[in-house]
Amino acid sequence: MPIALYQKIYEDLLQKITSGSMHVGSLLPTEMELVESYRASRNTVRMALHQLQARGLISRRRNRGTMVEAVPGAVATFTQSLSSLEGLVMLASTARRTIIDHAAIVLDPANAKALQCPVGSKWVRLSMVRQIPGKSNPLGWTDAYVDPQYDYIFDLASRHPERLLTDLIETASGRRIESVEQSVSTCALPETLSQALGVAKGTPTLRIVRHYRDVARGLVVVTKSMYPENRYSLTTTLLRNL
Repeated sequence: MPIALYQKIYEDLLQKITSGSMHVGSLLPTEMELVESYRASRNTVRMALHQLQARGLISRRRNRGTMVEAVPGAVATFTQSLSSLEGLVMLASTARRTIIDHAAIVLDPANAKALQCPVGSKWVRLSMVRQIPGKSNPLGWTDAYVDPQYDYIFDLASRHPERLLTDLIETASGRRIESVEQSVSTCALPETLSQALGVAKGTPTLRIVRHYRDVARGLVVVTKSMYPENRYSLTTTLLRNL
């Protein structure tokens, strides 16, 4: 049976993304440019793009275009482009979470320093792993610290593993996340996480701490994520202010 045209377009674009000729953070040609290039209808092109989007490889946004968000990693590496909150939404939908533990906690000095939060502040902590479909080992481990007024978040997060915690909070309460502050560093993987992530203690690890703030700069969620080497890479797009 002949291969459908949309499948040929999908496979061609996939090959270009995999090879790096369309790199993470770059924009694909417009729909009309693809229509002309492949001599296909707009509906056929959209079907091909939908397949790429379903795999978490691209994102589509009005007034910006279609951006490459990830590549199928040759060594189980998930590559993410981050230029807006939509990049985090893409991560959540692609790498589903499994919650391992949840508890109400008070930050001791060590954790407060690591999270850049006040000593003695109260949080609901959700500890979770994220998994890419088809991969044997988790992508990484995340501890999410949520404003305790949203202590119902565990139930919502368990029912909707494909959605960001902040998205669930916004839907339930109307409290909108306006900005995310991100701090990236490296560390040695602690022994407490080695079994869950399937790597040895001391493995080089990417550590990302994010502060999610509302319009009034109030802190809603803080996350600390740990990604062992060769499992996750982050590409950030910087734009010149005009």
